[in-house]
Amino acid sequence: MKKKTGRAVARLTELMDIPGEPALGVARVTVTGGHKVQIENHRGLLEYEADRITVNTMDVPVRIRGRGLEIAAMSDLELAVTGKVDGVEFVR
Repeated sequence: MKKKTGRAVARLTELMDIPGEPALGVARVTVTGGHKVQIENHRGLLEYEADRITVNTMDVPVRIRGRGLEIAAMSDLELAVTGKVDGVEFVR
């Protein structure tokens, strides 16, 4: 039943031409210039070190690697990481 509901919501957001990420709870990861990573629809932190931050999402955790990484802002829905970003990966 959950799969059908998810597909229905995805189809509806497509028909209405609205972004599906917020409606589906899917994470949106935006990397800006190698110095900022923004994650929408996160589920909290799993790991926080100066060279590695792992963020939980609905689907798969997202790992940010770099140097001098800091949480610049965090709310219930959005998270911003700043510092020298060397890479972003999905942890399977």
